[in-house]
Formats: sequence, C-alpha cells, structure tokens
Amino acid sequence: MIDHFINGVTVAEGGYPSDLFNPSNGRKIGSVLNGGADELDMAVQAAYTAFQTWSTTGLGYRASLLLACRQKVMEHRDQLIEICITEAGKTVADAAAEVDKGIEGLAYGASVGSWLRSSTTQSVASGIDVVDARYPIGVVTTVSPFNFPVMIPLVQAAMALACGNTLVVKPSEKVPSAFRLIAELMHSAGVPDGVLNVVNGGREVVEAMIEHPKVAGLSFIGSTPVAKHLRIRGIENGKRVQAFGSGKNHMIVLPDADLDMAADAAVSAAYGAAGQRCMAISVVVAVGDIGDQLVAKIAQRIPDIKVGSAADKDVQLGPVISPESKQRIHDFIAGAEPSGAKLAVDGRLQEDQDGWLVGASLVDHVKPGMPVYDNEVFGPVLSVVRVATYAEAMDIVASHPLGNGAAIFTRDGGAAKRYADEIQAGMVGINVPIPVPPWSHSFGGWKDSAFTDSKVSGPESLNFHTRIKAITSRWPDPADSKVDLGFLKTDS
Repeated sequence: MIDHFINGVTVAEGGYPSDLFNPSNGRKIGSVLNGGADELDMAVQAAYTAFQTWSTTGLGYRASLLLACRQKVMEHRDQLIEICITEAGKTVADAAAEVDKGIEGLAYGASVGSWLRSSTTQSVASGIDVVDARYPIGVVTTVSPFNFPVMIPLVQAAMALACGNTLVVKPSEKVPSAFRLIAELMHSAGVPDGVLNVVNGGREVVEAMIEHPKVAGLSFIGSTPVAKHLRIRGIENGKRVQAFGSGKNHMIVLPDADLDMAADAAVSAAYGAAGQRCMAISVVVAVGDIGDQLVAKIAQRIPDIKVGSAADKDVQLGPVISPESKQRIHDFIAGAEPSGAKLAVDGRLQEDQDGWLVGASLVDHVKPGMPVYDNEVFGPVLSVVRVATYAEAMDIVASHPLGNGAAIFTRDGGAAKRYADEIQAGMVGINVPIPVPPWSHSFGGWKDSAFTDSKVSGPESLNFHTRIKAITSRWPDPADSKVDLGFLKTDS
C-alpha cells in the first residue's frame, strides 16, 4: 500500500484504497491510499509550521540540501526507472531519460542563488534607496500528471524549495510510487520535517488545496478544463495559481524541407511515450505538393516500431496508461474515416494482446472540425493536414485553442525566423520536433495550454514561487529630520 508522507513520517490512516496496475499486462501490482480534505489539512498545517523556519534559511543552505537530495535520487536511479516501467508503462529508454531529466531539475533548483536576485535603485531621491526584494510565498501545493511521475513533481519541488517555500505534493493517483519514494529519499538527505509532504488522492485533494486558507499557491499540470477551473477557483480564493493544460502541437513541413528528416522527426515525436506527452507532435501540416511523399515516408517507418511490454528493453512503443485511455484512443481512430479523413495506418492491435497497447496510427486528409483534430488524443495517433501555402498553415495553427509547442521543418532561415516570430505557442522548434528547453529556460505554453502568468522553469518561474516587496530606505543624519506632510519627492 502506497501511503502518505506527512511531517517526516508515514501516514497510513483515513481515506480509501484504490488499485494500481501494470499497463503492459493489465495486472494489479499494488494499491494506493487516497486521502481527502483531512489528510490535506494535516499536511498543510505541517508545511505551514515548517515554513516559519525553512523560509529563513539561506540560499546556500537550501542549494546544498538540494544537491544532497540529487545524490540520493541518483543512488536510487535504477529503482525509480523500474517504477516508471511497471507503474507508468514507460519504455526502458523513456523511463531512464525521464529520471535523468528529473535529476537535472534538482541541480537546476540548487543553482537558484545565481539568478534569484533583487534589483536596487540608489538615490531615487536624496539619500533614499529602493530595492525590490523577493520573498517566498508560503505553502505551495503541486499536482502532477501520470505521464511524468518523476520529472514533473521533482522540478516543481526543486523550484518551490529552493525559493524558500514549503510543499505539499499530490502525485497522480495512477502512478504514486515514484514520488512517494523520492520524498523519503529527500527527507533522509536532510530536508526537515514538514518541509516536503505527500498526500495521495484525486479530485477531493485538489479541491481542498484550492480552498485551504493556509495554502498560498497551487502548481498544476494536467488537462485544460481542470487547469481553467483551478485558475478561476484560485482567483476566487485568493491563491496564486499556475495551471498548465493540454497540448495539440503542430509541425509545419515546408516544401524545401528534408522529407526524410521530417518523417523521422514526426514518427519520433508522435509515437514516443505512446503519444502521452503534452509536447508530443500530434499534427503534421504538409505545405504545397509534398503531402503524398511525406505521408508515404511516415507510413514506411511505422512497421519498424517495436510495440510491446515496456519491460522489454527493445520495445519503442509501450502501453497507454489505462483501459479507458485505450478505448478513447480507439474511438478517435474509428471515427476518423466517418468524419472524412483517411486512415493511412491503423494502429489498433488484436484483442489477444496483453495490456493496454495501441500501435502507431496515421490519419491523413484531416481537417479542423474533425474530432481527431480538435481534441487532444493523448495517444500514438498522428494526423496530417494538407494545405497549399504557408499562410494557410499558419491560419490552421492559429485557429486551434491550444498552444503548448509548435515546430517547423525547413531549410529557409528567413521562413524559420518569420515562423518563430509569428507562431502562437509557448515553445517553438526549428527543425526540432519537441522543443523542450533546458530547465534554465522557460517551460510552458500559450493560449488554452496555460492559465498562468508564470512558467514551470527558468527565471520566469520566480514570478510564481516568490513575491516582491519594494523596500524604500533612508539613513539620514538626525539633524536633518523634520516634519514634511508632502509626498516623497524623487527630483531632489
């Protein structure tokens, strides 16, 4: 049973259990204890108490502690990879890459002292200086998605803790084991009681987070409807909220592009992680007369993708997370041709396959208005939209409400520069299909992919994890003191 971790100890009371499954074979592998408002309150109270001391520790101390946590996580790297394989259905290569990216997040958090700086203006008036000083906001709560059970909660935690906040984490109820282990590892590395807490559960825990009077902020990564709801509820409850939602990422291919390179990129970006990435390419927009060639090249590559159990180190495309996800993806595939598209490659497998496997599907002649285009499929399904011109391609991308990431494949530097300037998406790739930046740069989308004024990482993330006080100071000679009922003059 995966339990809660609150105030430095295991909490295995209250709530209700639910089963955990191995997506590769559909078999039960354990259970998780789901909490509710009471368990959340217990964790928040512990975090609130710990904040009084933790927030006054120095940046150097917190950086050293995060590096110690990084070392602990590195020592348990293989165990975390195995959890990602068996609980999240990640392939061996994908699980290893995720764990390593999460470890990078801890190192990034430890570097925060090099760029968490205040701006100072001296002598705004005679003898008066002003500094914009950043302070931690308090108790931060985080909600992370099932598709990255290590990387996302680790980078959320690293930033919150580095800036002096205390934390309550709710991992996905489908994949709770990885961060539950990480919490204990970080505690054993020296993170004090109450500074990092884990409460398992579902919607009830999230709603309690947004309503609790001692919660200062909520960082959420999930679907767009929930992200939008939490942003609104956050405003109603006076919470700071960064809420990141769904993605429908387009890759425009211009006629001058290397079509083999573009096909390789499309296959990699669409079918990696079984398409369960918010940054997966789910739409290729073929410009001009390259559509037939590009679709043929993509289709030629699909049979070489090895589909199967994530435990097989040679498998490239593992299962999706649940039978409900598998059925939803099948429904999108089944509805493609009735809505007017052409099913170039049908990835639906024989029902005698173990687990929740869906092969790579390719849907051609897709148009806006079709369900497979309008919705985030979140599975190994790639749509191809055909247009005559660059302007039409840009209109297609601009008209979609989601704007997480976008890419272009071209040899034309001028076209690439224009695309980067004009595209309405938060992360842009030029001949890079999944333009996820390093943690030192901004990760986060635009439009309905993000309901927030901040980012997950990079200097922009400080806008969520800290708040600014403008401190105005004067140290005059006592002999100069006098009564002055006028407003502060800045021109003297």
